[in-house]
Amino acid sequence: MRDVLLRGGQARTLTMLGVVTVLLVALAVFAVSMQRRALTSDFETRPMFPDLTEKVNDAARVEVVSRLTAVTVVRDDEAGDTWRLVEKENHPARADLVKRTVVGLADLELVEERTALADWHKHINLTDPADKGTGVRVSVYDAAGEELAALIVGKLEGSADIDATGTIYVRRVGDDQAYVARGSFNLEQQPVAWLDTGVIDLASGRVTRVDVLPEDGTSYAVSLKDWDGASKPAYEIDGLADDLQPVTDYAITGVGNGMVGLQFTDVVPQGDVTLEAPVSSVYNTKDGLQVTVQAEKQDKSYYVVLDARAVDGADDAVVQEAARLAAGFAPYAFVVPTARGADLTRTFETLTEPKPDSEAAIDLEAVTGGEGPGAN
Repeated sequence: MRDVLLRGGQARTLTMLGVVTVLLVALAVFAVSMQRRALTSDFETRPMFPDLTEKVNDAARVEVVSRLTAVTVVRDDEAGDTWRLVEKENHPARADLVKRTVVGLADLELVEERTALADWHKHINLTDPADKGTGVRVSVYDAAGEELAALIVGKLEGSADIDATGTIYVRRVGDDQAYVARGSFNLEQQPVAWLDTGVIDLASGRVTRVDVLPEDGTSYAVSLKDWDGASKPAYEIDGLADDLQPVTDYAITGVGNGMVGLQFTDVVPQGDVTLEAPVSSVYNTKDGLQVTVQAEKQDKSYYVVLDARAVDGADDAVVQEAARLAAGFAPYAFVVPTARGADLTRTFETLTEPKPDSEAAIDLEAVTGGEGPGAN
C-alpha cells in the first residue's frame, strides 16, 4: 500500500512539473511573439509614385537641387528628343542619366515608415534645400509643367549606394512623413556629370590632311601615310627639310587623329573665352568635310573652339553633316583633356629637331686622325 501511495505522489509531481513546463513554454512563445511584433513593422511595401510608371514618357523636365548646386534638364523635341542641360547653356545632356532618374523614381518602393516629426528631418538629411537644408530635391514635370513626382532625398539607409539597388531616406515634398525607400536612380548633383561630353568623332583615317597655322611660330601640314584601312592610320609632316627629323612619329599621328573621339571635360559659352594666341588647324577629310579648330592653353586648361563646313562638290550627306556639326559647335568653347589639348596645340618646333650634324662628324675624324672608336 505504501508503495502504491508513493507511486501516486510521484505521478502527481510529474503532472505538476509537466503543467509548469507547458506554461513556461507558452510564456516563452508569447514573449517571443510579442518581441517579434514589436520589432516587425506591419507597413505594406508600395510604390512611392504609383502613377509615374504610366507617365515616364511624359517627362519633359527633371530637376535635381541641393543647397549648393542645381541641375535642370529639359527635353528638346525639335532636336530629335534631345535632352539639354540648362545650367550649361542648353548643351545636350546624357539621355541615359535622365532615363535612369525618371524610371528609377517610378520603380522606387517605400519599405518602412520613419519619423513624421519635422524637427527630426535634419538628422537624416531630409530638410528642404530651398530652406538651406541638407536634403536633395528631385522633381519631374511634364511638358505642361504639371508635377509628375517630387521628393526630398536624404541619407542612405545602410551602406548601399543609391546608384545600385539600395535603401535611402525620403519624403514627399510638403509632407513631413519620412520613409525608408528601396530603389536605384541617378542622384548626381554636379551639372558636368549630366553632359553628353562627345564633341566630334571622325572615323580613323577619314582625315587625310591637317593644316596647322599657329598664331606664333611656323605653319606646317601633316598628311595621312599610305593606309590599307586595316592597320592604325599614321601621319607624317609634309615637305620636311633634309636637315630635320621628327622628334617622335607618335606626336605627329596625334595631330592627325585630333578629331577622333574628341571629348570635353567642361563646356562654357564661347563668348566667355578669349583666345589670345591660338593654334589654328584645318582638318580635311577625303569626302570633303572641313573642321576648323582653334586651341589654346590658358592656365592649366586647354580651350577649343570649332567650326565645320563642306567643300564645294561634297555630297549632300557631308553638307548635312557639316551643318549639324557647325550648329552644335557654335555656342560653345570646350575644355578638353590635357593629352588631347597638347595634340591640338603642337608647334612645328616641338615636333621636329635637327638631324645629327655631319660637320661635327668630320671635325671628329680630323682630331682623331681617322681613328675612331674601335680602330686598329
